[in-house]
Amino acid sequence: MLRRLFLISACAASLMAQEAVKPLVVVLIGPPGSGKTTQAQFLNRKYSLPIIGVEDLRSKAGAKLNPALKARIQAADPSKGFVIDGYPSTRAEADYLNALVKELKLPAPVVIQLDVPDDVVRKRMEGKEKPEAFEKRLAAYHAEMDMLRQSYPSADIWSIIGTRSIKEVSQTIVSLVQDRQQ
Repeated sequence: MLRRLFLISACAASLMAQEAVKPLVVVLIGPPGSGKTTQAQFLNRKYSLPIIGVEDLRSKAGAKLNPALKARIQAADPSKGFVIDGYPSTRAEADYLNALVKELKLPAPVVIQLDVPDDVVRKRMEGKEKPEAFEKRLAAYHAEMDMLRQSYPSADIWSIIGTRSIKEVSQTIVSLVQDRQQ
């Protein structure tokens, strides 16, 4: 009887621990070709976090991007959190995201920059995109990074060397996320 009660208590404690996991909001930033989508997919598999990709929303929603983003997040059930790829890219978007996570009673985002030199992303994107279009996207990314550094204190942007293997980058992200979850 005592052993049965212990097992029931252990199961209940395990369930409570699972429920106590904090929601997680991860913002992946980096130049085109840095591996953001790959890492978003990894986080989706590891933590069951929905991926909020914004590139398609940008083209469809135009000036109504923020309401479209909010609707997409709410449809994905943000109670566990989410991974966002391709947003924010302006100070107004960063401010909106910060206000939105507060409104949804979620923790401040973990902002992870995949740091990959321009020459490496150029090689990675070779043949996938016209060079002129890629250079325009790369210049926009560098301008966005300047804005993001102003929007998020430097301690809130975790820079990861993105030229390592996919597995090494993923393991580093897991370490950062686990530290933030405690």
